[in-house]
Amino acid sequence: MLKARAKDTGFPKHKRITNHSVRKFLIQKLRNANIAPTETMAITGHTNVQSISNCSNISVEQQQKCSCSVQYM
Repeated sequence: MLKARAKDTGFPKHKRITNHSVRKFLIQKLRNANIAPTETMAITGHTNVQSISNCSNISVEQQQKCSCSVQYM
């Protein structure tokens, strides 16, 4: 059931599907959608903001935006 749900949401096919990897994927999706950390914590069950920060990565698109803005400074 977890694999079917993960594939329905666009989980990367090359990634190993575990409870942790799906949870991390969800946190990244919420961050990319500009969902507040407190709302993300309520959805994922985390108890502090630091644990969410440890799970989320900057997307390639976000890295490119940062890179472009630094070039023009």
